Amino acid sequence: MTIAGETGELLDGLRGQGFKITAPRSRVIEWLAARDANFTAEELAAELEEVGRATVYRTLKLLLDQGLVCKVVLGDGSVAYRMSHKVHHHHLVCLGCGATEDIGRCGVGDVIATVREATGYEVVGHRIEIYGVCPACRQGRVQG
Repeated sequence: MTIAGETGELLDGLRGQGFKITAPRSRVIEWLAARDANFTAEELAAELEEVGRATVYRTLKLLLDQGLVCKVVLGDGSVAYRMSHKVHHHHLVCLGCGATEDIGRCGVGDVIATVREATGYEVVGHRIEIYGVCPACRQGRVQG
């Protein structure tokens, strides 16, 4: 899908749920749709100087709440974000360069059932980050 197509799809989805799409909010969504890599809220705000900082943060929160953006906890504990495309997934995070890949199948259903039974909690969600070193970083370390 093209960036314009993805942007339009995101905007249409939000409009369909009754959210107002202002020009600044649209600009934030365009920027996000053009990103493949992780980004921080600070990077987003810095790159969109023409959009008010509060609008950037509110729009990011809206997209998080709607499942269109997801949080990634990096190896150093800092938080980044990435487009999620509303599909349940987890993240494989490189400790060397911070590259992140989505993992579609979690396979933790039995673990969640065990936790639910043992604690009495009503489990409403989970998030998993798996940390490792990507092939490019491994190769660089061998060559270095």
